[in-house]
Amino acid sequence: MSLVQIAGSAEVLRAVVAMPEIEDVRASLVTLDDGNLRVAAYASDEAVEAAVAAGAVVVVLVSTEAVAEQQSRLAAVIEQGRGARGEV
Repeated sequence: MSLVQIAGSAEVLRAVVAMPEIEDVRASLVTLDDGNLRVAAYASDEAVEAAVAAGAVVVVLVSTEAVAEQQSRLAAVIEQGRGARGEV
């Protein structure tokens, strides 16, 4: 899943955020100067393509690979902290 920004009309955004492989971050929803909306989301590569096909403008902020790497590093740090505290 990539971290993306998705922009478009209210109608387009409603359709896009309803797609199963898009997890929107509703707190990030903003109205742009032109009246369109923009929201941050996590989306699969296929969902990004589908969103663009539906008329949305999608900007990839963090690629799928980079998100996976960040999650892996975070998990390792958490495990290291648990080990240091003697947790199993």
